[in-house]
Amino acid sequence: MIVRRLATLAALMLALPAAAQDAARLYSVKKDASSLTYKLIHKLHEVSGKAAPSEGKAVLKPDGTLQVAVRAQVKDFDSQNSNRDTHMLEVTEAAKYPLIELKAVATGVKPPATFPGTVSVVLKGKLTFHGVTKDVVVPMTVNFASARQVTADGTFDISLEGYKIERPSLLMVKVDDKLVLEPHLVFQEGT
Repeated sequence: MIVRRLATLAALMLALPAAAQDAARLYSVKKDASSLTYKLIHKLHEVSGKAAPSEGKAVLKPDGTLQVAVRAQVKDFDSQNSNRDTHMLEVTEAAKYPLIELKAVATGVKPPATFPGTVSVVLKGKLTFHGVTKDVVVPMTVNFASARQVTADGTFDISLEGYKIERPSLLMVKVDDKLVLEPHLVFQEGT
């Protein structure tokens, strides 16, 4: 009887690592190491602004489904020009619509067999900005420093007019309609 119980206990202990691998992995964004950058083009120059995300989570499920939710405060974007930033807050109506938020999913995501390693991921989801929600596709390069530390970088475009934002102008020439968004997200498992 004791031998049978010890054998059962040993089998359960050996199965623990496999069971742990079958659990979903929850990651939280490291705000101090992450950024969201926008780029606007005007005939005379390119403008960029950067903000740290206010919050972000990612869940990697055992079936390879990756769910990501990240948001930032519009008021936090800094272009190194306070007049420009004040105007940006006006045209985006930041007091009324304070957040830019991405909720997206990718399927077939498998961490690399060894670390460090890189995986390409295509997120499909919704971007909410200026009170408008639209479908987006975000190609990302995901670098796994380890199973617990992950960095994701990507670039995608949106239309300012598509989000009902009046394009700012300089010398009576409006900026291009295309706004480039570049997420750089560092995730840590747990926390």
